[in-house]
Amino acid sequence: MKKIILPVLVILSLSSCKKWLSVSPKSEIASADLFKSEQGFKDALMGAYLLMTDKGAYGFESTIGFVDVLAQQYPTTAAGHPYANISTYQFLNGSFMSMKDNIWSKSYSVIANLNNIINTIDGYKDKMHPTNYAMIKGEALGLRAFIHLDLYRLFGYGNLKNAPQGLDVIGLPYVNTYSKQITPPTTGRDYLGQVEKDLAASEALLSKYDAVSEKFDPDVEVPNQDQFYSNRRMRFNYYAVKATQARLYLWRGDYEKARDAAEIVTTNGRTTLVTFHNGNINNPNAVSKDYTFSTEHIFALNVQNMFEYIKPYITQYGPDGLNVNSRRLAQVGSIANTLFEINTKGGMSLSDYRYKELYNKVSSTEYLLLKFTFVTASTFKDRMPLIKLPEMYYILAECYNELGNSPLAVEQLNTVRTNRGIATTYKLSESLNQAQVQAEIQLEYRKEFISEGQLFYFFKRRGNTTIPGTNKVMNNSVYVLPLPQREIEIGN
Repeated sequence: MKKIILPVLVILSLSSCKKWLSVSPKSEIASADLFKSEQGFKDALMGAYLLMTDKGAYGFESTIGFVDVLAQQYPTTAAGHPYANISTYQFLNGSFMSMKDNIWSKSYSVIANLNNIINTIDGYKDKMHPTNYAMIKGEALGLRAFIHLDLYRLFGYGNLKNAPQGLDVIGLPYVNTYSKQITPPTTGRDYLGQVEKDLAASEALLSKYDAVSEKFDPDVEVPNQDQFYSNRRMRFNYYAVKATQARLYLWRGDYEKARDAAEIVTTNGRTTLVTFHNGNINNPNAVSKDYTFSTEHIFALNVQNMFEYIKPYITQYGPDGLNVNSRRLAQVGSIANTLFEINTKGGMSLSDYRYKELYNKVSSTEYLLLKFTFVTASTFKDRMPLIKLPEMYYILAECYNELGNSPLAVEQLNTVRTNRGIATTYKLSESLNQAQVQAEIQLEYRKEFISEGQLFYFFKRRGNTTIPGTNKVMNNSVYVLPLPQREIEIGN
């Protein structure tokens, strides 16, 4: 894998969201200039987060757009729709290749910047406040693992519990050095092992110094005059590490480890970082509606002007206000009604916040999406969740179910359903068998993660041969996206 070097690193200064700092415009980042002070490391870390918010990355394509279209979240097969070739898995189509290759390159660009921090910071450790050293390096290591895992979930193999031979396939490079040298691809086993190693190192650093951690040392001084450590849900915090570990272990089919990591988040994390929403999704004043349930965000990004990315795809009419928007990413009303069981359990679903508050039902056949709508003066705008609390309960449910405890699995699902406004009258029965519980978990993923880019990974991890919305037989030829041609040529 050829190292991606940014000609100029443009990074966000913490003193003002509108102030930009550019280092020397040379062929490589001028580390000597950037890292003259602790502030330079802080700015470099914030620059990595900023790169993640790009439209071609988590700002749109890795969440709302490309990855969710792969999961058939929207009907986009009509001729002329910009995502038609993505929803039909036309790998050789130019738009398909461009979008997936862009996700690849932007992800490795972020990794390159993180590696510059990680590979440099130890040389400045003696000059840094211990908290700044531990937190910056811990976040950078955790983010590196998080992004590498997402790359594997897209370009690597799934269904590893039932098809472990995927672990022996050489595929992606795990890039952990800041260098011009090509990083060769490695096996899935080694690659995911390095994800695990980075997460463990991140956990060791953050557990003592991150104030949200249950292991936080009360004697630790946290210098926060500049508010660098405020709002930890918008940064890769200690519980984001545990949540990413839960994802990793579940992907490998290690249900015991996935369960243990997720339980730490649902117990200790709920006392210091996250909590289920407080019901303001029901507020009749749109300014006060928290459409993405932000109190449940374990890790989210602040995507400045996010609605500018999203508006062309979620509005009913085009720019002229007259012609129907042919680019829209909506859901078919009948499919949404089936998903939320309107005809079979109408009373339950009509109270489900996800059905009641997150659709703009422009007609009986078309439901536009409101999750990322723009509301002037809203304190909740521009938030893109990358890991949320409900996912940890779904992971617990799947682990308990696979480990033979279906009643406890049902309990996890009912916890989320209750917090989505579903009356206790409609609680799932603990007498459901394993297959029925798994079907309910799949329904919950389809309801909860619309426009968040998680459903495709669920189908792939489970090895589903069919998925709702397409007649395509789903297997590795579809699930495992081809690497960019340039990477194949360079990396041999």
